[in-house]
Amino acid sequence: MKKKISRLLSLLVLATLTVPTTTSAQSLSDNGIFYHSYTSPWSSSLNPALFPQSAAWYITLPRFSADLSLPFSFKDLNLQHDPTRDVTVFNATDFANLMVQRKFRFSTDVGFNLLGVGFSIGPNLHFTLDVGAKAHGLLTLPIEVTRLLTEGNLNENRHLQLGTALPLSAMAYAYASAGVAYHIPDGALTVGARFNMLAGYAMASIDHLTFDITTSADTSSLSLLVDYQGRFSSPYPLFHEINTNENTIFPDFLPENLGYTFDLGAKFSLFNIDFSASILDLGPGITWSDYTTVITPPADNHPIEFDGFDLNRVNEQGYFNSWLDTLKHKLDFQEIDTTFRYTPPTRIYFGASFSLLQTLKIGYLFHGEIESGLFNPVQIQTFRMNNSLSLNVSLFKWFELTLANSLAYDGNSFSLFNPGLAISLNPFRRIQFYAAVDYISNFHLVDMRAAHIYFGINLYGHR
Repeated sequence: MKKKISRLLSLLVLATLTVPTTTSAQSLSDNGIFYHSYTSPWSSSLNPALFPQSAAWYITLPRFSADLSLPFSFKDLNLQHDPTRDVTVFNATDFANLMVQRKFRFSTDVGFNLLGVGFSIGPNLHFTLDVGAKAHGLLTLPIEVTRLLTEGNLNENRHLQLGTALPLSAMAYAYASAGVAYHIPDGALTVGARFNMLAGYAMASIDHLTFDITTSADTSSLSLLVDYQGRFSSPYPLFHEINTNENTIFPDFLPENLGYTFDLGAKFSLFNIDFSASILDLGPGITWSDYTTVITPPADNHPIEFDGFDLNRVNEQGYFNSWLDTLKHKLDFQEIDTTFRYTPPTRIYFGASFSLLQTLKIGYLFHGEIESGLFNPVQIQTFRMNNSLSLNVSLFKWFELTLANSLAYDGNSFSLFNPGLAISLNPFRRIQFYAAVDYISNFHLVDMRAAHIYFGINLYGHR
């Protein structure tokens, strides 16, 4: 048994260590608030080995979740009122410096679990089925270009990698998952696995974007060497016309953008202490083949010569449009219609908890996320992570309260207070009404930069 546990942990550690060396660390706005829950079926969504111990079966009705993370709060704008001029002053330099530190990164995750079913066969064998849709998106604006304005680059080559993470990544897809968990009889180990079938509906990414900028000695011209790659798959139409004479349409919900991933998990129980680990969305992801385009420069290190424009001629009719046409021609790119592979984020969990009388539980959770998937063929990856502590209180399985807080690190500074709250009301122990604010960066609205919410209803059958 010890060998099995050792092998599983070695696999998870190896998966973490094999992230490309270009990976950078950032904070993750998620407490994983359901991970250590006594009765919530959503613990198994974070680890396929965590089937609720008291459940004989459950049905999850449609659940909605949303996560939004911003690089700044309203307070960070530092707007100051100048009574002399009766104007509001915004310090662009201070704001730009702050955004360079925070990578000027926006992210959002939206999930809709349409239906989930879990059931047990005997005390040791558990099965789960889930159907739903997810959308991930991130945008890193090239705030680093402000260095060019503040520092210049006369007589030197300034290499700008616009965004330390992916400049743009967005993906929407549906999924159908089937999982199994098995508790080894007369043992302390439970193992679980889940297969996820994925169908992609839309995606867009700019995998890398770099400029090498050189200004001539007499400042008369600017030379750029540009390298980039963009991949796009336009939204898949859900309705197709099949009879133009009768104008008949029918729904076609399954695109050709198909793929799969695996989830693996394990839990080891020793008296009142549980140790657990999981890795989610491990695999090749989605092969995009519908309405796809890959955009690259027309040649490697595509050169662009720019000699500016004449301010004295800006008002001349047609001059500015002619200048824009010339610039667009110099920014020429090539489009290739081809298939490519792109994956969901790969998530990693390590948890430990101590339970007292099935009423009080104290838990720790490490949550890591490889933002574009472990096996995504991109040049730059971002590893996001946090560490959270939680307290679960359960009263007779009719009510459960969870408090959690994350220690987050964004690559530059620590954030010690990122709380979360989840409440589950279980009338007659058959219905669960739940709502959660999984992560709040600050209680004050003007200081808030991130929030993560859930709500929904489950049907629950106790053993």
